[in-house]
This record gives sequence, structure tokens and C-alpha cells, in this order.
Amino acid sequence: MTPAEQETSSTAKAGVRYFLASLVALVIDYLATLFLHHGLGLALSVAAGLSLLVVGLIFYFVHEFWTFRRSTSALSVRRLVANLVVLVISGALRVAVIFALEIWRAPEGIWVTLYFLAGVACSFTANFVLNRFVVFRD
Repeated sequence: MTPAEQETSSTAKAGVRYFLASLVALVIDYLATLFLHHGLGLALSVAAGLSLLVVGLIFYFVHEFWTFRRSTSALSVRRLVANLVVLVISGALRVAVIFALEIWRAPEGIWVTLYFLAGVACSFTANFVLNRFVVFRD
């Protein structure tokens, strides 16, 4: 296999692992967002941003040791801080999308989930691209 083919295969495998890890993280993220929004009364945009930050920090370790694993995988303060920066960027994107939707229409009933999913679509994409090609680059 050529180096270019190996890189393509590695990126594809990382994409599948990222998707699987993200499904688990998404369930936790959604439940935490609902708790913060309904249970503690935070605005949906704030709840979704806080949840992303906490769940994202926890999943740094999943990404380090499974999703983007390498022979050199180890706890890295540099990657942990870089992951935090990615979380802030993708979280700000999520909060902005949900906030804009909240201004348009109050998040009630099914709208809570739809707004959350709209924010997730944006933050998920930004998070993957930045983590794969900046934080966990080879």
C-alpha cells in the first residue's frame, strides 16, 4: 500500500471510529442538555454549550486512546489544550446556531430536539475536522 493509500485508509478508519464515539457522546450530550435546560432552567443554547464542553473534555481521552490512536498515543497536555480550544470553537458555533433559532421561535416540545440537532450538525462537523487535522494530526 502506498503512503497516500495508507493515509486515506487511516482517515477512513478514524472517521468510522469518530462516528461511533460521537454517537455515544451525542446521547450523553443530549441527556445532559435536556437536564440543564428542563431540570435547571438554563436557556437551551447555554445548556447545549455547557454540555458540549463537559462531554467534549471527557471524550478527549476516547479520541486520544481510540478514535485517533497512534503508536505514540499518550496523555498530552498540548493536545488536551488544543482539544479545549476546538471545543470552544465548535461550542460557540453550536450556541450561535441554537441561539439564532431561539430568537426565531421559542424552543418548546419537538423544537428543543430540532434546535439541538441543528447545533450538533454544525459543531460535529467543525469538531471532527479540527480534531482530525489539527489536534490529532499524524
